[in-house]
Amino acid sequence: MNRLAIKIAGLTDPGKSRSNNEDAVWIDPQANLLIVADGMGGHQAGEVASGLAIKTIPDHLQQLVHKGTAGEVADERLSGETNRLGFCFKIANQMIFEAAKRYPEDHGMGTTCTAALITGGRLSLAHVGDSRCYLIRRGEIEQLTEDHSLVMEQVRHGLLSKDDEAVKRGQNILTRSLGTSAEVKIDMQEYPLYPGDCLLLCSDGLEKELTDDQILEIVMKTSGPEDCARNLIEAANAAGGRDNITVAVAQIEKASLSESILSFMKTSFGWKAPS
Repeated sequence: MNRLAIKIAGLTDPGKSRSNNEDAVWIDPQANLLIVADGMGGHQAGEVASGLAIKTIPDHLQQLVHKGTAGEVADERLSGETNRLGFCFKIANQMIFEAAKRYPEDHGMGTTCTAALITGGRLSLAHVGDSRCYLIRRGEIEQLTEDHSLVMEQVRHGLLSKDDEAVKRGQNILTRSLGTSAEVKIDMQEYPLYPGDCLLLCSDGLEKELTDDQILEIVMKTSGPEDCARNLIEAANAAGGRDNITVAVAQIEKASLSESILSFMKTSFGWKAPS
């Protein structure tokens, strides 16, 4: 199997209409981990919730890797890496839920969260809410995550069409989020990755302004993950920027010989390149 070289970047922007930014993004080039969270709640609670998510998940993921355990195996059909990531979502849900109970001003806070962990040639994906993960492969774009919103549940049941105006108006009503209840169902998936693939994680501030075809066109025209994230945010702001906009991008390439050696040392011995 070809070893892969992963280049990742993430950017967040308040948009044109909001004075604050309740989105949060986390990228870890050493672990090949990307997280996008979109918080909600009164006062600054949304920022607290999304901030807790992007701190709790990588922290606990690192601890579990160090201990060599998945923490809790929720789905035996999936790898240890994917179960580990899902378990970290469960911990983040508990942390946000407990924090909201301790501080009345944060009551009801929660956050969407989508995380991608790339290990070898495999994508581990964990997801709650309506942030999204897209896979761009061979000039086509595919949404890998399902939106956990009221209207998209109705679309999946055939009660509404994606083109209905009600869908556009009701996209903010979530059916699942981290931190709003003691238990949450976490979507976990795995996919093989190949050289030339591009992963795109985003908050709903991007897809409110740009269609999938517009997103695809910008990704295909841009080289480099940071330029790609920046160009997508600029395009979303140019189209209205009605919400916070967050984008994380991973570009997958065939590794050179030296990159293959570094990847082998990291996978086999836990070695980390100096920052």
